[in-house]
Amino acid sequence: MLRRGEIWRISGARERFGLVISSDVYNSTDVPIVIVAEVVEESLLRDSPLAVPMGGYVVMPDRLSSPMKQWFTECVDIADTDTMRKVGRALRILQEL
Repeated sequence: MLRRGEIWRISGARERFGLVISSDVYNSTDVPIVIVAEVVEESLLRDSPLAVPMGGYVVMPDRLSSPMKQWFTECVDIADTDTMRKVGRALRILQEL
Protein backbone atom coordinates (compact mmCIF):
# COMPACT_ATOMS: atom_id res chain seq x y z
CA MET A 1 0.00 0.00 0.00
CA LEU A 2 1.13 3.54 -0.73
CA ARG A 3 1.48 5.55 2.49
CA ARG A 4 1.33 9.26 3.27
CA GLY A 5 4.86 10.70 3.45
CA GLU A 6 6.45 8.29 0.98
CA ILE A 7 8.23 9.65 -2.08
CA TRP A 8 7.75 7.53 -5.18
CA ARG A 9 9.06 7.43 -8.72
CA ILE A 10 5.94 7.72 -10.88
CA SER A 11 5.70 6.71 -14.52
CA GLY A 12 2.66 7.47 -16.68
CA ALA A 13 2.44 10.47 -19.00
CA ARG A 14 5.85 11.63 -17.73
CA GLU A 15 8.27 10.24 -15.18
CA ARG A 16 8.52 12.26 -11.97
CA PHE A 17 8.81 12.00 -8.20
CA GLY A 18 5.76 12.50 -6.00
CA LEU A 19 5.25 12.86 -2.26
CA VAL A 20 2.08 11.04 -1.20
CA ILE A 21 -0.11 13.58 0.62
CA SER A 22 -3.46 11.78 0.64
CA SER A 23 -4.33 9.99 3.89
CA ASP A 24 -3.55 6.34 4.54
CA VAL A 25 -7.30 5.69 4.93
CA TYR A 26 -7.94 7.12 1.44
CA ASN A 27 -4.91 5.34 -0.03
CA SER A 28 -6.11 1.96 1.30
CA THR A 29 -9.44 2.16 -0.57
CA ASP A 30 -10.19 0.81 -4.04
CA VAL A 31 -9.95 4.33 -5.49
CA PRO A 32 -7.36 3.91 -8.29
CA ILE A 33 -5.53 7.20 -7.64
CA VAL A 34 -3.35 8.77 -4.95
CA ILE A 35 -2.84 12.50 -4.40
CA VAL A 36 0.78 13.66 -4.57
CA ALA A 37 2.83 16.84 -4.47
CA GLU A 38 5.59 16.89 -7.05
CA VAL A 39 9.18 16.58 -5.85
CA VAL A 40 11.94 18.12 -7.98
CA GLU A 41 15.70 18.37 -7.75
CA GLU A 42 16.77 21.57 -6.02
CA SER A 43 18.45 22.75 -9.25
CA LEU A 44 15.08 22.61 -11.07
CA LEU A 45 13.25 24.75 -8.51
CA ARG A 46 11.20 27.53 -10.02
CA ASP A 47 10.08 30.49 -7.95
CA SER A 48 7.65 29.18 -5.34
CA PRO A 49 7.28 30.71 -1.87
CA LEU A 50 5.67 27.48 -0.62
CA ALA A 51 8.43 25.09 -1.70
CA VAL A 52 9.67 22.79 1.10
CA PRO A 53 13.36 21.80 0.94
CA MET A 54 14.23 18.16 1.61
CA GLY A 55 17.88 17.26 1.16
CA GLY A 56 18.84 17.87 -2.48
CA TYR A 57 15.15 17.90 -3.42
CA VAL A 58 12.24 20.28 -3.02
CA VAL A 59 8.58 19.39 -2.42
CA MET A 60 6.25 21.59 -4.49
CA PRO A 61 2.87 21.79 -2.67
CA ASP A 62 1.53 23.99 -5.49
CA ARG A 63 2.10 21.20 -8.03
CA LEU A 64 -0.51 18.60 -7.12
CA SER A 65 -1.61 15.63 -9.20
CA SER A 66 -3.51 12.39 -8.79
CA PRO A 67 -1.67 9.64 -10.67
CA MET A 68 -2.94 6.09 -10.97
CA LYS A 69 -1.65 3.72 -8.28
CA GLN A 70 -0.34 1.39 -11.00
CA TRP A 71 2.08 4.14 -12.16
CA PHE A 72 4.00 4.11 -8.85
CA THR A 73 7.16 2.14 -9.60
CA GLU A 74 9.62 2.61 -6.72
CA CYS A 75 9.57 4.12 -3.23
CA VAL A 76 12.74 6.23 -3.14
CA ASP A 77 12.48 8.00 0.23
CA ILE A 78 10.24 8.86 3.16
CA ALA A 79 9.71 12.44 4.30
CA ASP A 80 10.36 13.16 7.97
CA THR A 81 7.76 14.59 10.34
CA ASP A 82 9.07 18.17 10.05
CA THR A 83 8.91 18.07 6.24
CA MET A 84 5.34 16.74 6.33
CA ARG A 85 4.36 19.46 8.82
CA LYS A 86 5.76 22.14 6.47
CA VAL A 87 4.00 20.59 3.45
CA GLY A 88 0.72 20.44 5.40
CA ARG A 89 1.09 24.12 6.34
CA ALA A 90 1.74 25.06 2.68
CA LEU A 91 -1.35 23.11 1.56
CA ARG A 92 -3.48 24.88 4.17
CA ILE A 93 -2.18 28.27 2.96
CA LEU A 94 -3.00 27.36 -0.65
CA GLN A 95 -6.56 26.40 0.27
CA GLU A 96 -7.15 29.10 2.91
CA LEU A 97 -7.85 26.46 5.56
